[in-house]
Amino acid sequence: MTPTRTSALPPGPQRSRLPRFALGKAKDPLEELVEWQQQYGDIVTFPTRHGPAWLLSHPDHVQYVLADKASNYLNMAGDHPDPLLGRGLFASKGDFWLRQRRMVQPAFHRPRLARMVEGMVRDVEQLAERWARRAATSEPLELLEQMRGLVITMLGTSIFSEDVRASRTSLREGMDYLGHEFHGTRDSLMDAVRRLFGRQDSRMKRFLHAIEQVNTDMYRLIAERRQSAAGKDDIMTMLLEARDAQGVAMTDSELRDELVNLFIGGYESTAVALTWMLYEMTRHPEVEQRARGELATVLGGQPLTAESLPSLLYTRAMVEETLRVHPPAWAFMRRALNEDELGGYFVAPETKMLISPYILHRHPGFWSEPERFLPERFLPEQKEGRHRFAYLPFGAGQRQCVGNGYTVTLLTVALATLLQHCQWRLVPGHPVIAMAATTRRPRNGVLATLHAAPLAA
Repeated sequence: MTPTRTSALPPGPQRSRLPRFALGKAKDPLEELVEWQQQYGDIVTFPTRHGPAWLLSHPDHVQYVLADKASNYLNMAGDHPDPLLGRGLFASKGDFWLRQRRMVQPAFHRPRLARMVEGMVRDVEQLAERWARRAATSEPLELLEQMRGLVITMLGTSIFSEDVRASRTSLREGMDYLGHEFHGTRDSLMDAVRRLFGRQDSRMKRFLHAIEQVNTDMYRLIAERRQSAAGKDDIMTMLLEARDAQGVAMTDSELRDELVNLFIGGYESTAVALTWMLYEMTRHPEVEQRARGELATVLGGQPLTAESLPSLLYTRAMVEETLRVHPPAWAFMRRALNEDELGGYFVAPETKMLISPYILHRHPGFWSEPERFLPERFLPEQKEGRHRFAYLPFGAGQRQCVGNGYTVTLLTVALATLLQHCQWRLVPGHPVIAMAATTRRPRNGVLATLHAAPLAA
């Protein structure tokens, strides 16, 4: 595309009026974005206090920004270390980001993921045992809270070979607060909104205290592992052993930053995805029945293994459909470096490009019955030919989430193992309302009662 100053700006809301979510007048900023896309089309321009921003909703335009012309559309990382994420993958850029990416990426290669499955299954079975004991009562539990506990346990096992939820109080408390209140990357919408509109956060003191809690245990874990890494086959060992092109290892500070990025990047968003997955299961009994049938056929009542995991095609399809309908990271931004042309419109330098996987995943030109929960659409024969930028639960292009394969594996293991042990049902009358904050999560949680798994399974 050749830039031209004669190109007009895209349509959009009144340029003299800031968006409702920027003024704090919208309960859910995503609702406003959906309205704009429906009213103005696949490219919408809207005003901010620091210049125009565009909402991109067509896969072709998203591909152009994230892949074809990615060098001109930068992530929103700042020039100084982030107080929480430091210089980790989510918060860094340029040559340093590329160095770190190459050092971290091997931790999530397929053979290493396969070796993590056994630990994942064990963690979920422990939760399932607690749920089985509770199934004898009619007392409801809140699923998002339960999934947060499960995910921090599973992350601890994969990264540290340790249940940090039980053994590292400061880390657990800090992560609980940061994951719930401040989850996100430098690409997250809420971070971009805070910087675009200059909003101040009155909870900064508590935020900084949570960082201190996390740092206390992170540096202690690093020191302990440097003294004795024998017998550990986990992500932390791999990062300690990683070397860059010059043969240089990560410093303690760099290692701390990457570990925090992995935790923050995977904690809240994965717990939210698990919660929505269990929620959709209860709303679609035909989906639950088919999944239980697949588990009975493939596993025959035996625990899930790395070898049997690839055969759970429908269970994995349920995971992918959940991430389509409920992408936890529902929006992220890029910034134009130089002038350009996109979709026939002139792009001025510093224009912000807002991409919403939530809206992309519902584009009627690429998804039939987009509001329906249909795992079948992710079975192998139906995935062929789909626009690869119509489905972005983990972003795309060079900065696609490094742990995407790990997350899908974790979600599939968790769902399959829980289904083998128990059943859950929504509490009637409890409203489940989605809230688009740093993740798109249920505003008041999801209440459910537990029951024994049906014998037919």
